[in-house]
Amino acid sequence: MALPDRNFSSAQPLFQLSKELRTTLNDNNSSCKWFQYEELLSSTNQFAPENLIGKGGTGQVYKGNLQNGRQIAIKLSQLSTKSSRDFLQEVDIVTKLDHPHVVSLLGICVEKNNLISIYKYFVNGSLEEILHGKNAKEPLPWDTRTKVAMGIAKALNYLHHGSQTVIHRDVKSSNILLDSEFEPQLSDFGLAFWVPKTSNYLTQNDIVGTFGYLAPEYFMYGKASNKIDVYAFGVVLLELLTGRMPINDNSPKGQKSLVMWATQVIENGNLMDLVDPKLDADYDKDQMRRMILAASLCITRIAQFRPAINKICSLLQGEDDIEKWICSQADSMSDLVDCPDDEAYPTSNIGSLEHASIDVDHNASLTSSDKRGFWQEYLRGRWSRSSFY
Repeated sequence: MALPDRNFSSAQPLFQLSKELRTTLNDNNSSCKWFQYEELLSSTNQFAPENLIGKGGTGQVYKGNLQNGRQIAIKLSQLSTKSSRDFLQEVDIVTKLDHPHVVSLLGICVEKNNLISIYKYFVNGSLEEILHGKNAKEPLPWDTRTKVAMGIAKALNYLHHGSQTVIHRDVKSSNILLDSEFEPQLSDFGLAFWVPKTSNYLTQNDIVGTFGYLAPEYFMYGKASNKIDVYAFGVVLLELLTGRMPINDNSPKGQKSLVMWATQVIENGNLMDLVDPKLDADYDKDQMRRMILAASLCITRIAQFRPAINKICSLLQGEDDIEKWICSQADSMSDLVDCPDDEAYPTSNIGSLEHASIDVDHNASLTSSDKRGFWQEYLRGRWSRSSFY
């Protein structure tokens, strides 16, 4: 369940926060270990710059080496009213989760105005580093790309369809970590929250996340549901397909946003243009078709028409013939026309924001016939006409 809104202050003794954390860990039957600050300081050579392996909006991540030889990743942030509340909620969420593709919390430390969480160190770093990093050497093989896609899809399916829904809110390639076998784990639950059973979505005033991955309904209206994770996952799929970054300021006008560029390619039917040229045609064609279709469905602009992640899992796993799947989805999605949660979004089939400013008609709406036609045209029509098929 969601944690109460506790009012921490920077002057409040850290032992009060420690008390809350111990209660949370005890309630969750967690094996999470309490680390001493001096031990972590020693493991990182006093948090030396050469051990800094990542930076985020909430702190820094360092590589550490414990005395027993184990390598760890140490996420460090500063104590404040908001960071204390967020840290407590993150610990509560992560210690309740148990999935092979969701990162596990090894330990925590609350000392010297620092909030510290300790995780396994991933030798292959993040998907972002592998795909876009300066040290990226060889192109990521297709089998590895599909492994990453399926692993994260399963992780999100677990979050969205478990006993209580968790919205991650920051699904992106830098939060997908890869072990020595390139098995992925979804990390960084600093922005995650529980969704009350009485609601399918929450409206929020604080829009957080990473530009390039933000779903339109969240960015423009603050409407947060599990569909915003689905949208962000679609951007990750596009990264895996194309090898391109979500936002690239060095790209020509109209191509800076990966979603904007991919949308144009898909709508023109030139699906082969989406394929990373570094793959050199070394991929399974049917798997490629499924991933392209999955990506395009995930980045569908209208949240109501964006499939749930369990449907995307089925598509990626190849559980059904792809043409039959397309037809069945067209029929099932047309049944959503009377959904009371329908929002007024622009009627473009798929796409996102290349810039923060966009001309939006807040009174725009779709008729029932528009909605039925959307899926029939998009899934049956466009895909059957594309050059890839």
